[in-house]
Amino acid sequence: MSEIAQARQEKVRGTSAGYDVVVIGAGVNGAGIAWDATLRGLRVLLVDKGDVGSGTSSWSSKLIHGGLKYLEKYDVPLVRESLREREWLLQAAPHLVRELRFLVPFYKRNEHSRAILTLGMIAYDILSFDKTLKRFAILSRDKMLAREPGVDPEDLQGAAVYSDGQVLHGERLSVEIALAAEAAGATVLTHTRAVGLGRSGQTVTSVTLRDELDGTEYEVPTRTVINAAGPWIDQVWEDDSLGLPRMNDGTKGTHLVVDPFPGAPKDAFYYEAKSDGRAVLVLPWNGKYLIGATDIRFDGDLDMASATQDEYDYILAETNAIIPGANLTMDDVQYAYTGVRPLPFVDQSSDVSDITRRHDIRHHEDVADGLYTLIGGKLTTFRQVGEDFGDLLSKRFGIRRKSVTRKLTLPGGRDKNLARLRTRVAATGVDPSVVVRLVDQYGTRAVDLAALITSTPERSEVLDAGFGLTVGEIEWAITHEGALRLSDVLSRRTMVQLQSGLGRDSIEPAAEVCARLLGWDEERKADEIARHERFLTRFVPPSA
Repeated sequence: MSEIAQARQEKVRGTSAGYDVVVIGAGVNGAGIAWDATLRGLRVLLVDKGDVGSGTSSWSSKLIHGGLKYLEKYDVPLVRESLREREWLLQAAPHLVRELRFLVPFYKRNEHSRAILTLGMIAYDILSFDKTLKRFAILSRDKMLAREPGVDPEDLQGAAVYSDGQVLHGERLSVEIALAAEAAGATVLTHTRAVGLGRSGQTVTSVTLRDELDGTEYEVPTRTVINAAGPWIDQVWEDDSLGLPRMNDGTKGTHLVVDPFPGAPKDAFYYEAKSDGRAVLVLPWNGKYLIGATDIRFDGDLDMASATQDEYDYILAETNAIIPGANLTMDDVQYAYTGVRPLPFVDQSSDVSDITRRHDIRHHEDVADGLYTLIGGKLTTFRQVGEDFGDLLSKRFGIRRKSVTRKLTLPGGRDKNLARLRTRVAATGVDPSVVVRLVDQYGTRAVDLAALITSTPERSEVLDAGFGLTVGEIEWAITHEGALRLSDVLSRRTMVQLQSGLGRDSIEPAAEVCARLLGWDEERKADEIARHERFLTRFVPPSA
């Protein structure tokens, strides 16, 4: 048995001592809840049937935004909350979250007039009074065309330009929140499924967990259970007799990833689709462009949600409409990804755009006192979600500690000077071609990672020359960041999967390193490769 497997067994045995809180779901919100609750002095266990951030948190528009479109619904408190959290994230994770300038073209054909859009910009600017980002500006038609000559000039009246935030890797953000929770004292168990709730009368007493790696089940004593499984919240207790009502009404959003193309904007585009007036985005990202997203009710397999041909056609057509010279086709799509938004269940006849993006905390005290569900929740506001739950738990357990997360940074965000960080990483002797990538992914932790990579010739061995993946980086993912499966390493730690070829060249050599470190035999290694290949089918067109 490998040292990693032994350490996991020790962690599982330690759960028998019990917890104050068990959080189910290790996306940004579940991890944020665990972080805040642990810092209040509570004993916390965070579990996920998959990996940290392996669900919706990985498949968003990669935006840390204030919710400009929420102003249309007059949800000013949500906009203000989002803007406040955006500013915190820019300071707490400067390696992951950066300023992104947006252009909003004004067209005569728009559902929203130039005057209304301008008023929205003014309101957005006022509500972000404490921001460090640039202010908005209004461009004339000529200035817009001079700035972005590829934009459709027909009926163009001008544009607004404003700033929001972009997260390079939502996956890495999830990992860092979980690492912060663990550093504070939380226990984190991935690939661990909640399969039953223990009650004495109508009070929570325990939760039954199943190890998805070896199939063993065990009972963990706990005083409260928080279901923060995102769009999976209705599936967590589906084999139990709790009789809870349906709570999730997820909609799926698809994004296409393409290389730079003719007319591609220097800044991001945020515009109304020509065919139906929906908001469409063209976003510079990771040396490529994200274009999307759709917003469609989804009742299929949440673990394998993927783009339909209709979605490819819609996104490509709308991008070609706003940037006529692009002429994008299916051949230009490197891959696509689809995430399912966690939204509250409402009347199915209602428009999906009318479903609130606010989060809601529901206490099922009539069924099991101490059982809570998080409904909704956004990437941007995870810290506030954690604080809200921390306040609730503090009141429940008579704790006087206040939330301190707003005063903290995430583990990789302890040095905001990225240029200085790159110099420190380069000084370790790591290959110069990977210095920027390591800092962008790991922040301050990149210094120790680079030192590990260069510590021995074996760790410096390059497995993927184009990406710069080394044996040492895979070892770090496993020993320092809790990766247990091949997909954990490739998709949510090293981020090699985000290459144009979905990182397929790295699969075999990475599996060899994982097998050595995690004690896999040939059968297990082959199974991990097959599982990852099946996972990648989510990202290719239906006809491919």
